[in-house]
Formats: sequence, structure tokens, C-alpha cells
Amino acid sequence: MLRLAEMTFNARSDVDFDVLLGTRDLPPMESATLMWNLNRIICDEMKLGFMLMLAGTNFKNYGIYEDIANHIKMPLIDWESSKSAPSESTEPMIFSVAPPAEQLLIDYIQYKGWRDIVYIHDGKNADRTLRSMFSYLHRKLPAYQLFVDNYLAPSDEELFREFLNDFHRRLSTQHQMKSNDSSEEIDDPIPVNVIVDLEGGYRTRAFLRALEESVLVKKEYHYVFSNFDVDETDLAGFHFSLINITCFRIFDKSNKRFQKTRAEFHDVYRGGFSNTDSIPTSAAFAHDAILVAGKALQIAMNDHGKEIFDKSFIRHQLFNRGKKGLYCRPHEDTSETRQFESFEHGAKIAEAIKKVVLTEKDGTLTGRIQFDKITGQRTNFSADVVEIKPGVNSLNSVWERFQWAQGEGFLLGGERHVHEKKKDSSLNKKGILPSKPWKLRFNVVTVLVKPFVMLRRRNPGEPELKGNDRFEGYCIDLLNLLAKNISGFEYDVFISDGNKYGSRQPDGSWDGMIGYLLNETADVAVAPLTITQERERAVDFSKPFMTTGISILIKKPEKQEFNIFSFMEPLGMTIWIFTLSSYFGVSLTIFLVSWFSPYEKRIEFKRGEFTVTNEFTLYNSFWFTLAAFMQQGTDILPRAVSGRIASSCWWFFTLIIVSSYTANLAAFLTLERMTPPIESVDDLANQNKILYGVVEGGSTAAFFEDSIVPLYKKMWNFMVSTSQKQIESEKQTISNSTSNRIFVSSYADGIEKVRTSKGKYAFLLEETTNNYESGRRPCDTMKVGQNLNTLGYGIATKIGNPLRVSLNLAILYLQEKGELKKLENKWWYDRGQCDTGTSDGGTSSSLNLSKVAGIFYILLAGMVLSMCTALIEFLFRKNKENREKEKNRMRNSRQKPKKAIMASCQKATKMKRRSKSEEVSSPRSTLF
Repeated sequence: MLRLAEMTFNARSDVDFDVLLGTRDLPPMESATLMWNLNRIICDEMKLGFMLMLAGTNFKNYGIYEDIANHIKMPLIDWESSKSAPSESTEPMIFSVAPPAEQLLIDYIQYKGWRDIVYIHDGKNADRTLRSMFSYLHRKLPAYQLFVDNYLAPSDEELFREFLNDFHRRLSTQHQMKSNDSSEEIDDPIPVNVIVDLEGGYRTRAFLRALEESVLVKKEYHYVFSNFDVDETDLAGFHFSLINITCFRIFDKSNKRFQKTRAEFHDVYRGGFSNTDSIPTSAAFAHDAILVAGKALQIAMNDHGKEIFDKSFIRHQLFNRGKKGLYCRPHEDTSETRQFESFEHGAKIAEAIKKVVLTEKDGTLTGRIQFDKITGQRTNFSADVVEIKPGVNSLNSVWERFQWAQGEGFLLGGERHVHEKKKDSSLNKKGILPSKPWKLRFNVVTVLVKPFVMLRRRNPGEPELKGNDRFEGYCIDLLNLLAKNISGFEYDVFISDGNKYGSRQPDGSWDGMIGYLLNETADVAVAPLTITQERERAVDFSKPFMTTGISILIKKPEKQEFNIFSFMEPLGMTIWIFTLSSYFGVSLTIFLVSWFSPYEKRIEFKRGEFTVTNEFTLYNSFWFTLAAFMQQGTDILPRAVSGRIASSCWWFFTLIIVSSYTANLAAFLTLERMTPPIESVDDLANQNKILYGVVEGGSTAAFFEDSIVPLYKKMWNFMVSTSQKQIESEKQTISNSTSNRIFVSSYADGIEKVRTSKGKYAFLLEETTNNYESGRRPCDTMKVGQNLNTLGYGIATKIGNPLRVSLNLAILYLQEKGELKKLENKWWYDRGQCDTGTSDGGTSSSLNLSKVAGIFYILLAGMVLSMCTALIEFLFRKNKENREKEKNRMRNSRQKPKKAIMASCQKATKMKRRSKSEEVSSPRSTLF
């Protein structure tokens, strides 16, 4: 609005200069260092220089601006109400465009005849307001007695409802105590008149919402909102059926000047704001502050000559009294030594501001603007007082308006005030009644969401589609059915700007489809619009035409790929390791108990001698346990009790292991499974590898943000912290890409992110869209887990539109006839593009080679190993035999010489013996 006012002023031809608006956004500052930092920032700006200060002050920083304005003589135009008591100086430097409401409050209290009021405030402006109120009351009616009971509102808006419940409970207790103390029974409740003075329109609207939700409020309460930030358009979305509401209006948002400015605002900043009705009152004051500044400079030039500022600015540098800039701290000027000097034109500009008189003809949005020459506050202004009194119900409340002018009081005229009822929307030309058969066309707003509303595809050569023929989908078919069942229902469909559903903005307004309904651009909103408590307060919803809930969308996992060793997967790696360890342990145990047990000893006769042997050698022990594990027999069995105990335990162990393996193997090798990484919301929340997000600003985000369930709060905190980290990372990498953020702008972006994130992102969305997208090509997404909640889609209309009754009856009729179920089947299941086989257990199939190839490889490897072992054994045995033959041959070769010598020796011996025998025998023979 400041920029728009600058452009508007510079486009005028009756001024001799252009206004150049320089802005400085203040960074977040702690209260402990606010005074120093803000003072430093303003002083830094003064080194380059400016002619006027414009600011929207608050109770914390007002004193800094006030000190600089008075000491430097730099005029300040404040577009917020002054947070300090009016100055009694004859040369005020601070001028407030926002008018004070203290005189209006006192006149209203006097008009109502109130003697006791309750003053609810947040401590930011209470001292000045009460002081000004009682000062004005004392000057006007010295004898008037007014008692004020103070209540301090909490600083956190979330605590407003609890505060109001406690406040109402306390007042009820006081009333009961008065009834008990009084001798006469008090039948009528004591009226309570409450003045609400909170800082800013946002807190005031939050107070209104809490007031509406308070369960203890009673009809004797009368609330008066003392600031000008609440307008009757802000109260239109609330259902007050008990209490009286009064607000003050400084300008009418329906006047021609405001409508023109709103149109200009929309044209200049198209796309920045979807609903320009949301321009707050402070923005209108800021707009008029620029006009005041320009008018004051023009007056100064007219009074002192056009050349008054000729030497003040050279090349965007202010020269004050011939020296560069204004220095709050002269010692910081390193170029020259100077004494402290105030702004040379400050007093002249301040005098010019006192002479400013602007009206709506000059382009102001807030009426006549004129300033008090002593206090600098706005004077000679008028305001409308709007009273809302509850009627039979909240839709026909009585609205009363009357005008007030400063210094004159209430302008009642011949009639004290004008009575009027809230507009009956049933008489609106856009409404339809069952008794009126004429046909009218309604504007229907919607959003593009598959399969609810989609752009119809046009075949080549076909004419361009126009009007409602451009769209197709569930909601379009629903509209056609409604048109057949509601007399006179004809419609034109258009898409919401930005494809937004509708959410409340910080200033209390609404965007998206809800905004279109509130500003009457649309009559009906037909879309997958979730019925929420916050939306129900702004618009009316029909009966739900579809029930859904928040679900989880993930990328469908790839089919399990089998490797050659898939037959080992029925048992985990840990089981295999423990089984192998058990094999070695049992084999060693059987070996040891057989070694020590005397019953395993056997006496055998070998090579002519008896020996003691044990069949369970270490080699045989390993072979025995392996044969038992393979459920095969061996030619050896333990005879000792200890060995049989160990063997029995091992046999039972192998029975269970082999049976379990066989059972799992049959299911594992014949079942193709697609195991998702997560199966429930608990799995998603208790891990951090897979990121998850929602549509920013949507009903799903509001569900997580407002939920009190610890699990959902944990998920929301994770999403918020992750989003902040991603934004900081983008700033550091100087990247404008938002494709990596977990918060997305639409369902389409979230679904596309799931498909492109390779299983590292899960999207939380409503079940209807989840089921539809999971059944569309490329068939790579799926829903997991149960719904987080239960939601209903409804058709929205503006509050009080009689069309809602017809819509409810038509929807109930279509539900009873099964038409809505037919539409659901048509757009979700009949047009599905993916196979809908079992997804939980998988699909069975016969065994193929890829699943059991490892078994054949092991068999082949065993045969090859056996052949190689046999060859090794043969070679080893052959080599052993060769070595033995060689040893025998060598032994024989060494023994031959010895045998020859022994033979010769034996022969010689025999010869000698023979010769001796012959010698002895010859004499004998001779004798004979």
C-alpha cells in the first residue's frame, strides 16, 4: 500500500516533485537490545539522509522514534495510534494518522449510561488509554462516576479461550455472591460491559474466535472493540447468537474510493494477493500517511519557495546546513569535525504538516485528515459505530449504525439511529427458493484435482471446448446430478486462483475458494473441500457427499529379485552363523566325551597284537554330526550314555531347524513379495531415512499443526524443522529451486515428488486422491497403513444462502439411490489402469531356475570337488607307493654286497670244513 500510494502521488500533475520512498525492514530483535539496535539503524540511515520518517510504531519502539524526532527535529508521521501521552509542546514532531478512540469510547459509554465497565487489555496501551479517557471525561462531565475493572489478557493468543472461560466463570461467581448477600432475590442477570483494547487486528480477531468458542458466555455481555482494526466485514464470518458486539469503523470498505484503490492494488500486484478485501486498516492509514507527507512538502515549498530544498539533496546525499547527512553521533563523522546539529528543515516541514487538510477528494481512504497543532494527533475526524444485537438466530441479527464526529458527539439528527436488519440472503437475486421456479445461473468455484475436476482432453480436429464443457470428473458429474434434482439450478464453473482451497490468513481474511464465497465472487464451492471447524465458522457446508481420511502415499517397492543363493534366505544370517557354530561345538563335544568315556574304548587284534581304539576320532565326530544334520545314517554310533545324550540333543535340534527351513523355503521360493519399507504411520514417524510432507496451508497441514496427539505433534515438528533446514540450505547454495522441500504447493507436486524420490519421500494426503493415483500409470505408488482420521467432503456456500437446504436434500437423495457410489466406482475403479491383485501377501508362482540355481551350483561344485579329491587321493596314494618301492629297492641294493660277502665267507668256511674233514678221514681210511 505504501508503494501504491507512492505511485499514485507521483502520477499527479499538480505537484512539483516526486516522492521517493525508501524502506528498511527491521530484523528480529530481542527486547533487551531493541533500544540500541533500532537507534543504530535509524542513525545509519540518517547519514544518507531523508526528509521525513514514516513508521508503524508499537509500544516498544515508539520511545526511540519519539526521542530521535524531538532531538534531531525530524518529523515523524506514524500510521499507528500514538503509544504515548499527547505532547503539550507547541512544536510537535510526531503526527499520528490513526485517530485516537478515547473520546469516542467516553461518548459511547455516556450514551449507553454505563457506570461500571470491564477493561480487557494486553498492557501495551492501557496506561495512555485510561489516562486519556478519564482526562476527557473530567473535562466534559466532572461529576460522572465511572468504575473500571482491569483484566490483563494473555500474551499468547492460544490462551484466549481459557482466559475467557475463566473470566466468565469469575463474573458468574461474583453475581452469585451478590445474590446471596442481597436480601432481595435478583432474578435478572447483571449486564457486563466489556471494553477490549488489544494490540493489532490479528490479536483482536483471535480474541473474537476465542469469544465465539467460549462455552460460558451469556446474553447479558456487551463487548466493545476500541480499536479500528475490526470491521463489520470481519464479523460477518462469526456466529454470535448471545452477546452484543460493537465496533468502530473509520472508513467504509464499500465506498467508491476504497473499491478503486483495491482495484489498483490488484492490478499493480496481481498474483501477490488473491483477495484484496483483506487490506487491513493499518495499511489504509499507511497509504494516507504517504499522501500527508507529499502534501506537507508541497505546502513547505509554497510557503518558503520552491528553491527551499535545492541544496539539500545532491546525488542521493542529504546535505544539512552544508554538511553531509545527519549524525546522531557527531564523533562518528570521520570526514570533518562537527557539533551536534538538528535538521534544518524539520521545523518548517512540521509546520507544514499542521496545515495539511486532506479529504476523500484528495485520495484518502480514511476520510478527512487534519492534525491538532498542539498534540499532533488527528482531529476533526468522524467514525461509524456498528452495533450487532442477536436476534432469533445468528443469521438475522439486528445491525444498528450511527455516526460520531469528534467534538460533536453522536450525530443522531431527527432519528437517534438507523435500525436495519442483516441482509436476508434469501432475497438476493442470486439465491433460489423452492417457491420461485425461475432459472438463475450460479458461479461455482472449484479446484483442479484428479479425479474430482480435470480438464477434458480434446481430440485433434475437434472445436475448442468452452464453458462447463472444458471440465470433467466426479464433481462435474455431481453438479449435473444436482442440476437434475434442484429446480432452476444452472451454473458456470471456474477455477480458484492458484488452485487454492481456502485458509485463514494472519489478518483474519480467507483466500482460495472460501475467499471467493465470502466476497460473493462465487455462490457455491464444489470440490474435495474438507469440512473443518475453522471453515465451518466462515461458510456453510452441506451434508458430506464423500467420506475420506488422511493416508500415506509411498513409492511402490520393486519386486523382490532372487539370487542364486535365495534358498538360504528362509533363515537369517544370524541363524546360519549360530547353526554352523553349533555344528562345530557339538562335534567337539562328542569327540571329548568319547575320548574320556571308557565305554567307547574297543580292543582290536591287529598285526598279531591287541590294541585299544576309539572310533569317534575328531574326523569321525565331524562326519557323524554332519550326517545327522543331513538326516543320513553312519556306520558308527555312540555307545556311552554321555555320547548318546549329546547325539539326541543334536538330532532334536536338526529336526526343528530342518523342518523350519523346509516350511519357510516352500513359501519363500514360490511367493513373489513386494515388501514396503513402512507399513503404518508409527513406522513413518519412528524413522528419519524417509522424509514426509503435506500440502502447505491445506487441511492436512492444519490437522497436524492443531493435533494434540503426541505422535502427530512429533511428525509436525519433524516436518517444520526439516523444512527450515531445507530453506536455509537453499539460501546457502544460492538456489531458488523448491523441488527438494517436503512442503509442496499442490497434490500434483507431492505425488510427483514421491515418484521421483526413489522411495525416500512419503506424501500425506487424503485417501480419495491416494487411491486414484495408485491406480493410474505408471502404477508406481501405493497406499500403506490405515487412515489417520476421518474427514468429509462438503459443498460450501456463503452463510445464510438458502441453496444449502436444497443441496442437502439432493445429496441425501443421491446417497439413498446409490448414485454417489456409482460415481465413485466410475472414476476410481472402472477407469483404473493398474492390476489390482493382492498386494499384501504377494502373488504365487512356480519355481524357476533363478530361484534354485544355487543348489545345482553346489551339487556341481561338490561333484567337481569329489573328483578333484579322488584324483588327489589317487596321486597321494600312488606317490606313497612309489616312495615305499623306492625305499625297498634302496634297502635291497644296500643288502646285496653284504649277502655276497656272507655267502663267500660261508663258502670258504664250508671249504675249510670239508678239507679238514678230508684230512682227518684219510688216515683213518689208510688204517683201515
